[in-house]
Amino acid sequence: MTNFPRNSSKLLLIDDDPTMVRLLSTVIERRLGADGVEVESLTDPQQALTRLSKEVVDIIVTDFDMPNVNGLDVLRVAKQRNACTQVLFITGASSQTTLLEAMEQGATDYLLKPVDQDELIELIRQAQSRHLRWRKALASIWQQQQIPAEATR
Repeated sequence: MTNFPRNSSKLLLIDDDPTMVRLLSTVIERRLGADGVEVESLTDPQQALTRLSKEVVDIIVTDFDMPNVNGLDVLRVAKQRNACTQVLFITGASSQTTLLEAMEQGATDYLLKPVDQDELIELIRQAQSRHLRWRKALASIWQQQQIPAEATR
């Protein structure tokens, strides 16, 4: 596993459409790469589930409707691994039931296709900020719970 600077965020982009993946990964890397967002892209949703079951990702941008695996599957696996993972959905169509289920399971936000690039970047920035706040808060709590070595002697 790669070590990233504390203020960087690992973003996983998942979409079964290779053209969409190329477009969005280019936009994200150009506009947020300097802000510490490291992008990995996958077009195979099953491979994404395998990856998420083994490694923590900070932010996920995923298509909702993909063959054999949907966005809720991605959300469940990611949240089981790390409750702080921010999950943004991209969808061509949404229903009230779908959106409510995603919200109940911890989705961060969603965008309708065609994706507005400025809106996508803003939502990723918000997700990154939220994730870094969670990371900082949890690190602070963890440090407070550590018993100094001198106290155990």
